[in-house]
Amino acid sequence: MTDTTNINKGVLDTLSNWKRSPLAFVTECIKVTPTAQQIQLLQSVNENKRTTVRSGHGIGKDACASWLALWFLVTRPYAEVVVTAPTNRQLRDIFLAELSMWLRQSLVADEFKVMRDSVVHKEAPKEWWLKLISPSVRATKEEQAETLAGLHDKHLFIIIDEASGVPDPTYIPLEGALTQEDNKVLLIGNMTKNSGYFYDTHFHSEIKKLWSKLHFDSRESTNVDPSMPAYFEAKYGLDSNVYRIRVEGNPPLQDDDTLIPLWSAQQCIGQEFEVAEDEPLYLGVDVARYGNDASIILPRRGLKIYPWETFNKLNTIDLGGHVLQTHQELDASGVGIDSIGVGAGVADWLEKRNLQNLYQVNVTMSSSDVAKFHRLRDELWCRVRDNCLLGKYSFPDIKVAGETESLGQRLASELATVRYTFNAHGGYVIESKKDLKARGIDSPNIADSLCITEYFSNDSTRVFAKEKVDHYETGKYKNYGMGNEGTLWMGM
Repeated sequence: MTDTTNINKGVLDTLSNWKRSPLAFVTECIKVTPTAQQIQLLQSVNENKRTTVRSGHGIGKDACASWLALWFLVTRPYAEVVVTAPTNRQLRDIFLAELSMWLRQSLVADEFKVMRDSVVHKEAPKEWWLKLISPSVRATKEEQAETLAGLHDKHLFIIIDEASGVPDPTYIPLEGALTQEDNKVLLIGNMTKNSGYFYDTHFHSEIKKLWSKLHFDSRESTNVDPSMPAYFEAKYGLDSNVYRIRVEGNPPLQDDDTLIPLWSAQQCIGQEFEVAEDEPLYLGVDVARYGNDASIILPRRGLKIYPWETFNKLNTIDLGGHVLQTHQELDASGVGIDSIGVGAGVADWLEKRNLQNLYQVNVTMSSSDVAKFHRLRDELWCRVRDNCLLGKYSFPDIKVAGETESLGQRLASELATVRYTFNAHGGYVIESKKDLKARGIDSPNIADSLCITEYFSNDSTRVFAKEKVDHYETGKYKNYGMGNEGTLWMGM
């Protein structure tokens, strides 16, 4: 394929036809039938230099983007395709995995080789390739702006997946790369922000004129089972930002009073970073209070959140047994448990079993600064918000069989459902579980268990260091000297 003089006329005619029609390429080379929405996307990229797509969940956007990447690679000699996304996991485990699957079943499978971070043409690997490049939300603006810098080629295609989550500085060199006739760019994803570059390509009065704009609602896709929109409606509500973003493919409302924007929590899903060796692993336990609520046992080490356990309709003894078993199996250094209501009974049972480093966290207690936070619960939620906004956490990007959302998506969605007001002093008041129930929203049990772990996070090494910690004495927990009721004010 590198030397067209050695290719017979039939092959050249086929390649020429595929270049003119990505739909023909997809149906003939990859042997798949796209949906009506995917056909619109294929046609738009073929006919336009700039295409931007905001969509709901499950419409097959990653599949279609991978088809387009292969189309461009196959039908242009010495083509260069660059794909970027908010995280390496999004690129490798989702996009590259999708592309590899379609490549294997295509007619050109033998022409290309899939590497860890690239796909290369076997005859010209240095000049004919697809590369994965991920900007880091933790990097400086200057470092983020270097992600797409220096890209220039006769045949160049840039794909930005989950475009809302890509830091805005990454887009700075984009226009400078699209200088030649056969240079194209595709932005695609859930629109999780109501500002920024991706948002502007759809809604800015002037910028949007430069783009071919597509909007795909999950309810209109034949790829989406009707139970998916119904799930999001029942769990988060039709008027929620989660429903707008994940189902309707719309941006969040500008005047929304949600404490934690969905985009900020989603950028934490699948984050890859090392955790310090001296960081202890500890558990946050949120105990169900109502019939349909779930109890959660959530492990955490540093800023890395591990897959949690979910239990429904357990009595205090059975739940306490699961906490004790999880503590032993994970060799956890300590446990924080919501001690209000039913949680107090679970904590009492664990205390009688001499569970070491057990802390009862009463979230109705006063915060460390009543002018900023109404109570301790409000303070813990605000600390989680601050970490999400800075992309500090790593949420597990694991999907349980039969579930609509991955674990990280469930946690992010729960975090994004809770609203806030202010008290008479101007302090944050986070929406209660009772008020959420009144809105028809399920209790954010996973999010609350994460908040429990924030009780220790700033000083967890000291709190849970096994050789230094004084355990409870005569049924009383040791006060670490920073609160009136045994409360740990760890840097709050």
